[in-house]
Amino acid sequence: MAGEVWQKRWPKRIFLVFCHALFVSAGFCQTASDARWQVPYAARQWFALRDAMEQAGAPLFYRGATEAAFNQIGPARKYLEAVIRTAPHSEDAYAAHELLASLYFRNGLYHKAFLQIEAMLREKPTAEDAKNMHPLFKALSQSDQAVSRRKPSTLPLRLEQGNLYLPVTIGGKQATYILDTGANFSLLSESEAKRLGLLVRDVNTQIGDSSGAHVGMRVAVAKDLFLGNLHLKNVAFGVLPDTQPPFAGLPVGLRGLLGIPVLLAMQTLRWEPKGTFAFGFRPQPKRLSRANLCFEQSFPVTQVVVQHTMLDFTLDTGAVHTVLSLPFAQKFPDLLKASGQKESHLLTGVGGSSSYDSVLLPIVILQVGGQAVSLKPAHVLVKQSSDTSTWAAGNLGMDLLNQARMITIDFHAMTLSLQSEP
Repeated sequence: MAGEVWQKRWPKRIFLVFCHALFVSAGFCQTASDARWQVPYAARQWFALRDAMEQAGAPLFYRGATEAAFNQIGPARKYLEAVIRTAPHSEDAYAAHELLASLYFRNGLYHKAFLQIEAMLREKPTAEDAKNMHPLFKALSQSDQAVSRRKPSTLPLRLEQGNLYLPVTIGGKQATYILDTGANFSLLSESEAKRLGLLVRDVNTQIGDSSGAHVGMRVAVAKDLFLGNLHLKNVAFGVLPDTQPPFAGLPVGLRGLLGIPVLLAMQTLRWEPKGTFAFGFRPQPKRLSRANLCFEQSFPVTQVVVQHTMLDFTLDTGAVHTVLSLPFAQKFPDLLKASGQKESHLLTGVGGSSSYDSVLLPIVILQVGGQAVSLKPAHVLVKQSSDTSTWAAGNLGMDLLNQARMITIDFHAMTLSLQSEP
């Protein structure tokens, strides 16, 4: 049988083609001789690496990598810059520049991110990832995103076909954009950028998506963005043609999505599927040992339990449906063999659609954010799909999140929690 995992009009994931070399270099790091830290680092198992940090003697590089994964800007900079100073031309130093570039970019610190790209290219002038990202980082390097005002806000909830929309004002014009943790960069359509009066610039950079395609884009910067009681300066947007997903067919004023830099500026967010959306409320105390959220590049990752087994899932509020990927199939081969049915699924993103072999399971029960949720049916990709299939066991979408009465994401404490009872 055939089906489609995500609605065509919204991509499962928008990501910058960047940081591939990070995990290749891990095998050559001079500080990577101890498997306690090298193995989880190379496998992108950030929670396991965090737990390994409790052991004495962890090298500075892995301490910095852990702090970066949990979005701790100050400590990450301290450790990673120390690595760069002590071994300036090593593989560790190059990987430290990469980690810092991703950390700064997702927090809207574009000038600092650009300096890291420049340093990487000085070390490896032919590095394809750094060369691809250089034009974008350079274009944004003069306009860091900044919080001008942030106060607690409560907004009417707008859920349409599983997507969560938020009202924004840009250039005095109102719009309603999707909230998308699966996008490490906010996006607009060309007509929307024109309607808002934004200056659009060409950049020689490509972005990728869930279909595995890479497409070119342009960029624009909104000098002021208002969302409830949040006022942001210099919000960067990628600009794509109206004819491409996710914007094809959408009404005027809805052709945009808010990515991770904007969501991190909100700091805390909470919604009730049958109620309201709130953000900017007081965060929980920061305790890294209890965090169940981290970042892989700019993608939020959370811990999910299936059959007493802890798994890493990407957290994607821009995905209508949850999908399970190759690591899940590898972890539970008996489950797929006993009750799975072969199928083919179409994944659609900004670059188009691609079909992948998958297996259909009648139901999978997961523990997410402290609550049990059910995925039925469950689609499991059994071949490598694109960005997450080699390390994440699934992409957690709105169908599972909205089974709770209340969903809270705290980017200060780095926690995701689902509450089912008042």
